[in-house]
Amino acid sequence: MTKQLTYAQKYYQKMKAKELGITVEEYQAMKGGSVGDMKIVEKKTISFEKVQNLSNLGINEDMLKSYKTGLILDKFVSYDEGFPVGTSMMISGIPGSGKTTIALHTLAHLQKNNKNLKCLFLSFEMSRIQLFKYTQRFPIFGCVKTLVGTDYINDNTKDVVEQILAEGYDYIVIDSIAELLESVRESTDMSQKESEKWLIDVVLKHNEGKNDRSVYSSFLLVQQVTKGGVQVGSQKVKHMLDQHLELKRDSMKDGGGLFMIFSKNRGGKSGERWSYSLENDNINYGYIIDDLDESTTSDPKQFEVIVNRSGADLDLSVLN
Repeated sequence: MTKQLTYAQKYYQKMKAKELGITVEEYQAMKGGSVGDMKIVEKKTISFEKVQNLSNLGINEDMLKSYKTGLILDKFVSYDEGFPVGTSMMISGIPGSGKTTIALHTLAHLQKNNKNLKCLFLSFEMSRIQLFKYTQRFPIFGCVKTLVGTDYINDNTKDVVEQILAEGYDYIVIDSIAELLESVRESTDMSQKESEKWLIDVVLKHNEGKNDRSVYSSFLLVQQVTKGGVQVGSQKVKHMLDQHLELKRDSMKDGGGLFMIFSKNRGGKSGERWSYSLENDNINYGYIIDDLDESTTSDPKQFEVIVNRSGADLDLSVLN
């Protein structure tokens, strides 16, 4: 049963869409409706047992842990200066900005510096040969357990992802959201909306420790962005994440310098830009762009931080 929306309902949808940064049509799709219609569902009794005082939310100490990579990212990702458990981050950027490299570099350092962790790389972008060459460039990547999507081309991608994640992993990189969802849709005949809901449900389930090891999984989700800076797919997945790290250029016209910025960060600082560059076999994290002025540019060593291929812990005191 459907009915025509009233003016008040249309106005409300417009305001909610603006608040979320999406179109009215996308908001209606999120809510299960369609343009000009509103789905009418049967009223049911809702339990409010989970509504508690903030002092009594049943959070245990394992849900508050964070782990360090030894990279400069630790300084920015959270106020604890480490990567929290049970959270989800999107890494997006223009083609060639190093999304996969930075995500995998981070995962490898989490694994190398925390031997007790179980880390997993789900690759739906590259073939086995491409990944081998990638690891030759960055030897530290070799310590990360990797599932290559093309190895399971004859299997149902939804089942593949659900079954391997059920083993329980602490930190997981998915490269990329767009390729994973496309493969899931091909395997299951899901719609875009259904596949996005499936991914959100999977991420939240493992954030909450619902796996064989009862670990609060954290996800680093790589998202494709067009050359014009437009995110591929809908905004629905992005809105449920805890952090959004964007990789950008100062200028697209003259190949301006690359920089990172957290446009969203529920557990740490956002809005600070810092430079980086991709070398043949390492990543150079440079300086905090917003801190530069005439009094500091004369001493670039004050800000320069080089991440070497060995993954050794770095002295971050220059940023204090």
